[in-house]
Amino acid sequence: MKEIRMSDELFRERAAEENGCMISAIGLKPLFAKPDEVSQHRGEQTKEPVRFAFSTLISYRRRALRLTMEKLAEKARVELDELLRIEEDTDYIPEPRTVHQLASELKLPIPQLLVLSGNATTANTELTEAAVRFAARSRAVEKLNREQSDALNEFVKVLIKQKSGTKK
Repeated sequence: MKEIRMSDELFRERAAEENGCMISAIGLKPLFAKPDEVSQHRGEQTKEPVRFAFSTLISYRRRALRLTMEKLAEKARVELDELLRIEEDTDYIPEPRTVHQLASELKLPIPQLLVLSGNATTANTELTEAAVRFAARSRAVEKLNREQSDALNEFVKVLIKQKSGTKK
């Protein structure tokens, strides 16, 4: 096997092709680590609104293209249970291969999806800000049902009592 030496210039050219997205050596290491090491290493990163934006984007784009989860999983050649985790579990970080497959099938840019999925970082603040806005706007505004309203009111009463120092 022939060893390829990468020059600084070649790295810069490749980075430019990736539209400002970066994959760091530190960021790749947890991909091959044990699951508990991954959660310890990435910790806070997975709770950002950007991760919620990724999950929501995949779901919304799939639905906009009128694809069932089963059909998208089949077309993108990813496991159905993994697609379900991507759409439902914002702490889940899919493998880069899965992100590539989904990006291709959903006709979305791969470098940006790698950032949103937690597999890469970027210096592009516009992408991060847009992801946060999308995450905030994508939350449904719906009326609470009776049980939800009662639960909320009961919890708020406890919070207010805790604040004032009174106990019942």
